[in-house]
Amino acid sequence: MPRPFVIVAEDDEGWRELLTRWLSAEDYCELKMCSRGRDVLPAAAKRRPDLFILDHQLGDTTGMAVCAKLKADARLGAVPVIILTTMAGEMLKIVDKAKPDHFVVKTGTPDELLEVMEALLSRP
Repeated sequence: MPRPFVIVAEDDEGWRELLTRWLSAEDYCELKMCSRGRDVLPAAAKRRPDLFILDHQLGDTTGMAVCAKLKADARLGAVPVIILTTMAGEMLKIVDKAKPDHFVVKTGTPDELLEVMEALLSRP
C-alpha cells in the first residue's frame, strides 16, 4: 500500500523539524513542508495530498484561512485538514467558517497527532 502524501504548513522552523521527525519515523508518510500558508495551494496543485496539517498561526496568514480556501476548492475540498494550535479554547469561536476536520493542540509529543492522522486517513 502506498504511503500517504501529507502537506504540512508550519512557519516555525523548530516545529517543522519536529513534525518532520515525527512523521518521517518508520517511513509513515511522504511529506511536503511549507513555511508559509500561501505555498499550500501551489503545492497541492502539483500533487494532491491525502491530508493537510496546518499551523493555526502562520507568518503570512492563518491555518483557518488556508483551510477555508482548501474546503472551497472542488478538487481539494474532501481532503482532510488538521489544524495545529496552542490556542485550543479559541478554536471553537472560529471553526464555523473554515470547517477543518480536526484540531490538535501542540504538546511536543506526536501521540495525538498520529492518532488523528491515522483516523482521518482511514476514512473512506
